[in-house]
Parts: sequence; C-alpha cells; structure tokens
Amino acid sequence: MPVVALPGLPALQTVVYLSWMTPPPVPFVPTVIGNGLEYRLADQQTFPRPVYERGPPRARPPAPSLLQRALDLVPMRDFAAAHIGFTSRFNRAVKRLDREGGPAILAAQGHFHFGERLVIPIATSHLTTRLRDNISDRGRLRWIGTHFLDGSDWSRIVEPLEKSSSHVEITELFETRQDFRAGARYQAYAKRIKDGATVKRNRIAIDTIEKLDNFFEYYLALIADIEKNGIVPHSDLGLLGQTGRRHRWTRTLWQDLAERDIGVAIDAEGRLVRHTNGKHRTAAAVALGIERIPVEIRLVHAGWLLRQGKRLGLSPADALLATLEQARATGWPPT
Repeated sequence: MPVVALPGLPALQTVVYLSWMTPPPVPFVPTVIGNGLEYRLADQQTFPRPVYERGPPRARPPAPSLLQRALDLVPMRDFAAAHIGFTSRFNRAVKRLDREGGPAILAAQGHFHFGERLVIPIATSHLTTRLRDNISDRGRLRWIGTHFLDGSDWSRIVEPLEKSSSHVEITELFETRQDFRAGARYQAYAKRIKDGATVKRNRIAIDTIEKLDNFFEYYLALIADIEKNGIVPHSDLGLLGQTGRRHRWTRTLWQDLAERDIGVAIDAEGRLVRHTNGKHRTAAAVALGIERIPVEIRLVHAGWLLRQGKRLGLSPADALLATLEQARATGWPPT
C-alpha cells in the first residue's frame, strides 16, 4: 500500500491514504499533528475526502464532442441504466462516496429514475447560496452538474447568491425596470462593447448595443411574467418557458432544450444550495419577494443521504424518496 511519512513523525505512525487509493484494511481516524495527519486505530472509519476548488477565472471545461451532444439529446443509454439495476448501484455508490468522496451516478440517470418525484416546493428564503458551475476536481476542471451523487468537500465552491452575475443582473433590472440603461451592470457592459470587446452571456456573444438592449429586455419580460404568474413548474410550460417569443436569440436552442425547474443540491448538512438551472428565475423570485418556488433536486451529498437513511432505517434510495415525499407535505427541511 502507498505510504507517506509526514515530516518529523515516524512513518509507521503517519500512514496517509489518499482518496483514490485503496482504503486501509482496518479502521483509522485522523488526528491533526503539526502540519499533517496521523491515522490511528478506532471504532469509526473515517477518511479524508477530496476538496473541490474554484476553477481559474474565466476558465471553462472542454466542450463535449458532437457525439456526446447527440447522446445527450437521445440518451437511450442513460434511460436504460436508470431502469436496470439502478437502485442497487445507487445504494452502493452512496456508501462508497461517503468513504472516498468524488462523484457517481450520472445526473441524467438520476433524473430518469426518480423523475417528477425530485420536484418539491420550498420557501424561497432557503436559497441563499449557490454551487459554482465550474470546479477544479483534484486538478481537473469540470462542470459540477455531471453527476447526481457526490461525496467530496464543497466548502470552497459554495458562495452567496449575490456573487452570481445572473443574480446581480436581475436585481438591477428589478430596481431599474425600463430605465435599465442607467444601471451599473448595463453601463459596464456597454462600455466594454464600445471599447471593442465582446460580452459573453448565456453562451451568446453580445457585441452591439442593440444586442445588449435586447438581452436586458428579455429578462425584463421574465421578471414581468414571474411577477404576474409566480415561478411556474417546468412541467406546466412549453419550450418557450416564461418569456414568450421575444428576443429568443439571447439563449441558445440547446439551453431551451435543456431547461428544467430551478436546480438545487442537498449539501452534507441537509441544506439546499442553488445548482445549475434557474439562476435568473431564482434571482427574480428573491427580488419580487415570492415566498415559495418549485425546485428540482439535481445533486445530493452522499454523507447526508447515508445519515438520513440510517435515521429512517431505510436504504439510501428509499430514504431519498421518503424525505422528498415528507418535504412536499411539510416543507424543507422535512420533519
């Protein structure tokens, strides 16, 4: 087995097992000594988990290949995996991730298996933080939304909603409405365009003031619709969402096809964190003071789910469904 001796301590007392290595054959518990970790025998087995880091500024993971995009549009492989042996793989993955960290179970498979049962109403006030979209996972840049389960440490990739560009844009639009050209964010974008730069939003290049105006008008329409109708569950909407046909170029067709309910993750302590879809809708709901919104569970921390299963006396998959059913009846966190 790989062994690393920490400075100033005997090698036999400082065996360090990295998360991707084979776990030791006997339980160890970490004790901090100096600048390192000592693992000592104990009844409770505990191992260090990978810690996700923020990706470099403006860095993006490699774009998926055309073949992968085609498979995503016609996901027969994920659909089959969601119905053949899924529950046993899911339960094993939760236990493994609680020990080792890292991701498991593709997000599409979780979506196909659990379906609409993942959608629950919550108090908008529960969403105060977000997971960053692009993260560094042990030195590899990737998108956070690829998997349904995760057991790593998220502490360095969770940040307040107010740090999201989408949140800032919607908050400014709510305050300025038709006078959006007077807003600080609009003026900053306009200056960059006039200086010859291109503003990238929603994977669209905005290189003229006309396009910039249309971008802000598109989200004005979103705010107006949510102010009138609230956040409508995606199952009740068509492809065009809550903004009609106005300024459709401000979003790619790919984004419209992939649009779903506001996404949330359940973190290691059972808190809800905004995740992937629904950045602008969440910001609009917060700005408008809407008390309850529908959200879809898109990512679950294995540590929380394993504890929840033990508390309920259920397998991880059954514990997740029971918890979500209770949340639909009594709200989050379920009692």
